[in-house]
Amino acid sequence: MDAQELKERIIMEEKIDHVLEQLGMHSIKEHDEYFSCGMPDGSRKNSTIIYKDSLYVDAHTRNIKDKYGISDIISLVTFIKGTYFSESIKWICDICSFDYYQQDNIHSGALQWINSMWKIHKEGSSDDDEKVEPIDENILKYFGRYGNPLFFKDGINYETQWEFGLGFDLKYHMITIPIRDEIGTLCGIKGRLYKEKIDEGESKYFYIQPCAKSSILYGLDKTKNFIKQKNEVIVVESEKAVLQLWSLGIKNAVAISGHKLSKSQVKKLTHLNVPIVIAYDEGCEIGKDGNIDKSFYRDEFSKFLEQQTVYCIYDKTKKILNKKESPSDDPEKWQILYDDYKIKVRGE
Repeated sequence: MDAQELKERIIMEEKIDHVLEQLGMHSIKEHDEYFSCGMPDGSRKNSTIIYKDSLYVDAHTRNIKDKYGISDIISLVTFIKGTYFSESIKWICDICSFDYYQQDNIHSGALQWINSMWKIHKEGSSDDDEKVEPIDENILKYFGRYGNPLFFKDGINYETQWEFGLGFDLKYHMITIPIRDEIGTLCGIKGRLYKEKIDEGESKYFYIQPCAKSSILYGLDKTKNFIKQKNEVIVVESEKAVLQLWSLGIKNAVAISGHKLSKSQVKKLTHLNVPIVIAYDEGCEIGKDGNIDKSFYRDEFSKFLEQQTVYCIYDKTKKILNKKESPSDDPEKWQILYDDYKIKVRGE
């Protein structure tokens, strides 16, 4: 359930006061067009106003706005509970007995109009994010939970393999990688052929259980607390890179499971409210002026808000990374790149 669907349902089912009660707000009073209440740790009885028609929140004594400048009932939950954006939505769903993964198809006329206008505004975009759907955890029993020497040789220690639930498909001779969303729900399973040399025409990776990969940041369920501690999120392309960095003790990375960020992934990264470090595989070219040629990264940078701080790890010497090598493949190269080749490309 996305934010707009959740707010629509809260309004339609008149759950505003229930959310405020469960959140610990005090002195809750209903008026014609809004609710007034006080913060859980505040003394003022009407310091916070929640409007019934939009769930916009006017918090007189606190700044609850998120990175997008939004101040609504979801950002109020995030502020008070200290949760991540998706966790706030899940918390509201739980206390209201809504299904977090249910996709509501019934909207008010006003919401349908807003969505149609948004579609027109975004016309021409090829980024059509899919909806995340959970799958049965019991499927993992078939694959078991095993470490493997192939990944160990590639810089992923056995402790990390166990932590992320890697297993093995005996029938197809593949390493299995469970794919989970940011709240830890199993949403897919990715397979990696268990062989070092891949024959022509073979795919090294493919999904045993498909998932909406463009709507997931792999590893975020485990790394978000470390991201908060480090005040930084490292964005890599592959799940393997997240596992390699975790093995090095670098536990604030997520993977986009591809080469380009989707709208959903950008939104989830922005809601982390920390500086972003893009560390994609080798392939970026150098520009005529000696700086990054943004013909490779231009679209990626422009997907973020102007005020969002974004860095890029880039081998401008073209001598550190081999062709198509990931910055995380070699611990020594990673340290050099992170320390000396992290370039600020966006933000104040």
